[in-house]
Amino acid sequence: MPNVNWQFQAAIPGGPSVLLNQPGIPIAAYDVAAVDVAPGASGVDVPIQPSSGAGDVVFLVVSASVYDPGINYTVDALASAHVLDGPHVLLGSGAVGFLNSSAPPQKLVFNNTSAKVSSVQVVVGRKVP
Repeated sequence: MPNVNWQFQAAIPGGPSVLLNQPGIPIAAYDVAAVDVAPGASGVDVPIQPSSGAGDVVFLVVSASVYDPGINYTVDALASAHVLDGPHVLLGSGAVGFLNSSAPPQKLVFNNTSAKVSSVQVVVGRKVP
């Protein structure tokens, strides 16, 4: 079983610096999905993982070629839209639970009201049973 090795680093000039990289996250499997979300597109489905057990998703990254307040996604059939104005990195089932507290996310649905195409990549890791 592989581990997701990750690192986060941020520095504020004249302020604090943060460097995090522990612990590695053990996963049983991962999936990668990529889609281009055209300007004016709505309802672009991206299935992200097949399991439905509570806490199955322990790693989720949504990255894009263009970040814009006009690009957003919803999770499954939930109403809350998540604006993709920067990368979304969720580490651990607790963080992934912010997307859907009742079940692991199955599908992201993208909308783009911006004037640019955004190439979106979603990487999801499932826990070791």
